[in-house]
Amino acid sequence: MSKMKSLKWKLITMYLGLVLLVMIVSGTYILLSLKNIEISKSKQDLETYAEKINDQVIAKEEEKNFQSKLLGTMSNSIGIQGNILDAKGKTIASTADVQPPYEDYKSSVIVTAMAGISSFSTGKKNTDSFWLAKEWMSYATPVKDESDTVRYIIFTRLDATDMKNSLRQTTRIIIIAVMLALLLAAIMGFVFSQTLTGPILELTRGAKNLAEGSLNQKIKVRSDDEIGQLTASFNNMATKLKKNIADMSKEKNKLEIILHNMTDGVLSFDKDGKLMHVNTASMGMLEVDELNLTFSQFIKEFDINSGVYLDMSPELSQKINFPVGNRFINASFSPYSSETEKIAGVVVVLQDITEQKKLDDMRKEFVANVSHELRTPLTTIKSYTETLLDGALEDKEIAEEFLGIVNSEADRMAFLVRDLLQLSRFDSKQVQLDITEIPLNAFLEETVRQNKIHAEAKHQNLYYVPAKKDVILYGDRDRISQVINNIVTNAIKYSLAEAEIRISTGEDAYYYKIMVKDTGMGIQREDLPRIFERFYRVDKARSRAMGGTGLGLAIAKEIMESHRGRLTAESEYGKGTTMTMWFPKAQQEPWEGEIF
Repeated sequence: MSKMKSLKWKLITMYLGLVLLVMIVSGTYILLSLKNIEISKSKQDLETYAEKINDQVIAKEEEKNFQSKLLGTMSNSIGIQGNILDAKGKTIASTADVQPPYEDYKSSVIVTAMAGISSFSTGKKNTDSFWLAKEWMSYATPVKDESDTVRYIIFTRLDATDMKNSLRQTTRIIIIAVMLALLLAAIMGFVFSQTLTGPILELTRGAKNLAEGSLNQKIKVRSDDEIGQLTASFNNMATKLKKNIADMSKEKNKLEIILHNMTDGVLSFDKDGKLMHVNTASMGMLEVDELNLTFSQFIKEFDINSGVYLDMSPELSQKINFPVGNRFINASFSPYSSETEKIAGVVVVLQDITEQKKLDDMRKEFVANVSHELRTPLTTIKSYTETLLDGALEDKEIAEEFLGIVNSEADRMAFLVRDLLQLSRFDSKQVQLDITEIPLNAFLEETVRQNKIHAEAKHQNLYYVPAKKDVILYGDRDRISQVINNIVTNAIKYSLAEAEIRISTGEDAYYYKIMVKDTGMGIQREDLPRIFERFYRVDKARSRAMGGTGLGLAIAKEIMESHRGRLTAESEYGKGTTMTMWFPKAQQEPWEGEIF
């Protein structure tokens, strides 16, 4: 156990933290109080100094004598500078200068005083008459005439350096006091925690020995407090545990069966149908947080075949599949017998076969889709061929029309077989990639030229936004062209007139991207995850009417994965779709084609 996980060190840490918090709060309060006292005192001094200037200089002398009178009667030996400014803020007398030119001050308190209001400011940095940077506390008050018009402004300021140094010294003293307090608290915390954790450590050693099989544990009770009560309870537990382990040996046969099947869901019912054992995997598969059912209730709750019953022959076991939510579970019912060879109950082993059933359903759906796709053109060819044989062949115009339809349907079957063979080659790893350099800008501009006529026929705007920095991709040019042409063709097909189809490129830290964005009809949220499945069509009737086999995106996905990339789709129904081809940057260097 690490020190930081030990209860002793947790207690010491908490104790030190509490002391530190108290010292910080109290020290902060003291510093703030001292600072406020010093500021209040300084403000009073500045106000008093300003009153003296008003009484002894402004009230008794003419403006031309302000400077001589100010220097003769006032002193800045206590660190206060006095200044008399006119109503516009220009200095006309100052204790900081013997004769003009006087320093012009820029301060918010002067601006406030010009508005007829006295103002005080703390901690403003400025320079003195020797151009040394200092921190000043400033005070400005207006002097008004009988018409309440500001005639002069008395501006006084006090060097705050001494006050700041005093506060810093006080801060250092408080920090030293905090360090001493923490040291004393650490010593006291260690002593306190030792008295508390000592018995706990002894209990821990006893529990460890108990877990290792030493059941004759007897720990001495040293006190009557909660720790002492815990020690007594531990001794009592050790005694009862020894007795219970002896009783548990009777359940050995049943526990061996349960433990043997722990990788799957396991439930055990006794001969009366009462649930004896259930593991976490079972509750996860059955999608319940708690399971308190009898055998009969279990059969009824999950609608399991009623041919399963408790008193089955010991030699028989039965397997049944049943749905739970979106899952499919295979349940194996195996009876077990007691020492007298009578049926003692049933062990039910559950296996999640959802993925297996999905694959099986996809296989069935694939076969059905292929059959349907082939049956339609075959039926058409058969019908038109019979019509021709029945006499329509004599009418040249009708014969040519029918033969054109037969040829079109034959092409449709040929396209379907071609796509199926291509997917089969990908599945069996028989595709050899011809890796070449592909300048991205030129490649995409060529794609736009190839498809421009189809877009213009529907009055659509198909264009490419060239990348600022041309990128060289390494891949099979024909197959990548097949992917992007499939995507662009789909965008043209499923977009109305005046739609916009935009091809652009981008990149992030790991991938180069080719994006095809259209403003077409879009794809609904529930259909989006399935568009790359084989033969899946969002709108089956309209998709067949527009042509295509329903395998284009499935092939495109396989091609992208063969380039170690991926193909993704984002769509908002009614607003458009964005298809993105992702090419990993780590692969964008010459490499030999592999068989996929």
